[in-house]
Amino acid sequence: MSYVLALSRIGLDDVSGVGRKAAVLGELGRAGFAVPDGFAVTTGALEDGLAAAGAGRWTADAPLPDGLAGELAAALDRLGAEAVAVRSSGVAEDLAGMSYAGQYESVLDVRGPDALAEAVRTCWASGFSERVRAYRGGDAPEGVGVLVQRMVAARAAGAAFSVNPVTGDDGEVVISAVRGLGERLMSGEVTADEWVVRGEHAEHTSGDQDALTPEQAREVADLARSVAAHLGAPQDIEWVIDDEQVWLVQARPITGLPGQPQRRIPIAIGEPPPGFSSRDRNTDRPWVPLQRSIFMPVFSDAARHVFAFSTGVTPSARAIGGWTYVTTPPDTITDMVARVEKIAARIEDGEPERLIREWNEEIKPSVAADLAGLRRIDPAALSNVDLAAHFGELLRHFARMHDVYFRLTGAAVFLFGRLGVACAELLGWDPVRTLRLRGGLTGDHVPATTGLGDLARAAAARPATRALLESGEPLTPGRLRETDPGFADAFDDYVRNYGHRTIGFTLTDPTLAEQPEVLLNLVRAQLDAPYDLAAERARLDARRQEAMEEAREALAGRTDAERERFATALAGSDLGGPVRDEKVFYAVSLWALVRYAALEIGRRLATAGTVGDAGDVFFLEHPEALAALADHRPRHDQVDRGRGEHAWALAHPGPPFYGTPPAPMGLTPGMAPPSAGAEHVMAVMQWSMRLFGGPGGAGQAEAGALRGVAASAGRYTGPARVITSVTEFGKLRRGDVLVCPETTAQWAVLFPSVGALVTDRGSLLSHPAIIAREYGVPAVVATGTATTAFRDDQLLTVDGTTGLVRPAGDP
Repeated sequence: MSYVLALSRIGLDDVSGVGRKAAVLGELGRAGFAVPDGFAVTTGALEDGLAAAGAGRWTADAPLPDGLAGELAAALDRLGAEAVAVRSSGVAEDLAGMSYAGQYESVLDVRGPDALAEAVRTCWASGFSERVRAYRGGDAPEGVGVLVQRMVAARAAGAAFSVNPVTGDDGEVVISAVRGLGERLMSGEVTADEWVVRGEHAEHTSGDQDALTPEQAREVADLARSVAAHLGAPQDIEWVIDDEQVWLVQARPITGLPGQPQRRIPIAIGEPPPGFSSRDRNTDRPWVPLQRSIFMPVFSDAARHVFAFSTGVTPSARAIGGWTYVTTPPDTITDMVARVEKIAARIEDGEPERLIREWNEEIKPSVAADLAGLRRIDPAALSNVDLAAHFGELLRHFARMHDVYFRLTGAAVFLFGRLGVACAELLGWDPVRTLRLRGGLTGDHVPATTGLGDLARAAAARPATRALLESGEPLTPGRLRETDPGFADAFDDYVRNYGHRTIGFTLTDPTLAEQPEVLLNLVRAQLDAPYDLAAERARLDARRQEAMEEAREALAGRTDAERERFATALAGSDLGGPVRDEKVFYAVSLWALVRYAALEIGRRLATAGTVGDAGDVFFLEHPEALAALADHRPRHDQVDRGRGEHAWALAHPGPPFYGTPPAPMGLTPGMAPPSAGAEHVMAVMQWSMRLFGGPGGAGQAEAGALRGVAASAGRYTGPARVITSVTEFGKLRRGDVLVCPETTAQWAVLFPSVGALVTDRGSLLSHPAIIAREYGVPAVVATGTATTAFRDDQLLTVDGTTGLVRPAGDP
């Protein structure tokens, strides 16, 4: 029996005999696709080799079965190729659910029969590697053939998806390309050029390889579409371009495609509105319908307070194409000066300080009491009527809190800006030097941080608890209670007091209480160095005292009025400082209760068959969700529409801006100059805009965040684990965000434990991207500097749909 078959003689019926890769390419070559000529070594050759050796696994130094060496030499001679590519072709490879991306070996530029025989041995041995066993869950390979093809002199190579693998958009072909051989792309050695082709429009979206022209990108896209049409399913292809044409060198079904079809959101007449609209920089993904219907009116109404002590302009918020935009209406210098004169009078009357004192003395105690009462209500114990009423009450509290939130924001920004201007004019300081005067680590939110350190300190002193936290076992509250009931009680107290809050303002994200393993991971991360509030406060106080001494020396020659101005500005900044994070703490605590009530509504709708599952409630607007709770009529069509529009918005972020940014305005001839108070307000506004950034930064990653290629959809928050080599694999704990330069096939053993993936290098079609999608792990690749920008145990939020990685912070 022959061990070698010409590629032109095999097709999809021969998978068991030659492996899937060879069978697919044989099929496509016979159908007229440009597939490099070659031959396949059958799976029977390996079976006979194992039988002759009496072994259960192949090693690279085992002898070939009788007759194979001669057949290889003859086939190579018939092919007439100076060099060949030798690649493994597994029977179970390139399936819809398991791609085996990067698992088997390939040997390129093989020359001569002896080298060919050695390459075949290498390919067979890779089928028995530990990484393949890990990928298969410990099973042995089902059969490994070998594909030998004429080596193409590649000017460029890469891969292409016939549909967008992250969004599922079947109107887009996504291409990754590098110069030279494609192995550099698949291994993640380089960051590839990324192209998106929609119809005949080819757009180069990232990368500096300069590997393709737009015309070549369109040719590759046509090839991907044609292969998918022939095989009847979306395909991930590999291709090579030489001086003559585009060659097809692999095709496999796309793994991990999102299942939700998209529904385009048209930009309505009148959108965007007049003025300048910028995509909200704090919203890195579109809001689901439930959140949009709840939050957008509140956000738009409360946004007017942000500029209450600067320009007095009244912005509005709305969804355009599914994304949140903030619009600044057209303005004139006359109107602005008139507003600023009124603002100056309110500032002179002490309104910013009064607002913050009102928060400290009246509003905050009231919010805290209301929150405690609302937390005592169990949504699951309410009737449908009472649940709807409870939900409405939560929304009223949230609207009130958010109105206060924005009022405090405007006041605190002014008070700090006033200090900045005072330091600039009296001391000659820039913002960096001024920031040394800021205190910190005060406010009701601080115990949420110190509490984790207290838990870590307690755990470190209890051997059994510490051993559990460091054991690598799943860190569940139940396992914790079995080990140490006393510590479990303390952990439960922490969760009860500080865990029922969302990490941000995205309603679909779970609260910390819903992710106890994240909190326990953070406790474990502090075992050897628990957070020390006193030491951190001492460090800040020392920095502040040093800055104060410099300020006193600089003010020594100033007048009493100037020194009083500085003291007043500093006191105002101190008053407003704690508000920044404290208001967030209370707002996200209320938002968590909104989430819990929404999920309870969703559970009841799912039980009644009104929707498919509890999470569907997020894709209904809140009046529709409450109506469904009352009438139990099916809402599947509305859910499908909401999901489809959300999927479309995720795939099609709008531009950073609509309209023209407003130009600086100056006084017109004959216009009366502003008062000294108004001039001061405008100076504070300009100083603050320089510090916090004007509209030019919208749509880009904020300080501390990174953008990369959105490689695997989903959003996840967890502690970072920076791993740069195989020797550091032991650092990884279940649920960590794996941050690494790249992944190769042997890194697959980590993926069952990974919560999300971030890499320095790679592309949409590199090994880390493919393997992350198969495991359902959100991933962002090609960030460039993740391994140096982030540190172990830093809490990161990874959005594999938008390509953004940011420190999650501590709301």
